Amino acid sequence: MNKIIIVICFNILFSLNSYAMKSNDYIISIKHATNDSDYYSSVGVEVIHRKLNSYLGFSVNSSIGYARVTDTFDYQHGFIAWEGGIKIGYFSNFSLYAEFGVDLLELAFNDRSDDDYSYNNKRYSTDFENDNFDHHYNDNDSDGYIGIGSSMMIEQIKVTAFVRFREISGYNWQAKNYAFSGIELAVVF
Repeated sequence: MNKIIIVICFNILFSLNSYAMKSNDYIISIKHATNDSDYYSSVGVEVIHRKLNSYLGFSVNSSIGYARVTDTFDYQHGFIAWEGGIKIGYFSNFSLYAEFGVDLLELAFNDRSDDDYSYNNKRYSTDFENDNFDHHYNDNDSDGYIGIGSSMMIEQIKVTAFVRFREISGYNWQAKNYAFSGIELAVVF
C-alpha cells in the first residue's frame, strides 16, 4: 500500500504545471545510456520548476523504456523500466544538475516477471535453470540511480550528456555494471 501511495504522490508532484511566480519548462525526450553491451533506452517527459527570473530549480521526470543488463554470471536480462526521478541544479541554455530516481514499476508492483514463469501449473525460475542463481543474493530491491549531467540548448532543442550510477537487481541476480553514460535529445516547450 505504501508503494502505491508513493507512486500517486510522485504523479501528483509531476502533474503540477504552473503556479504563481514560477517559470516552468516542459520537455519531451529520448535517451540512451550504455555500459559495454548493457543499455537503457527510453522516452520520457520532464517539467522544470524554478522561480521567475531564476535559473536555479528542480525538475521532475518520468520515462518508460527497455533495458538489457548483464548479471555477475554473464547472463543478460531484458526488462521494461518505468523510471521516475528528480533533478536539482542550474537550468538555462547551459544546464548542470545532479539527479536521483527509482524504477517505479518495481517500486509499485515489486515486479519479478523476468525471474519466474509458470509452465503446466509448475513454477520455474529461469535463473535457477540456467545455473544463474546466487544463493546469497535473494532480494529484489527497487532499482534506483544517482547521477550528474550537463546540457546545451539551441532554440527548443536540448542535448544532454549524463552519467548515472545504478543499483540493478532481480530476484536472484545482481548487475555486473553499475555506471552508465548516455545522451538525451529533447524538445523544450
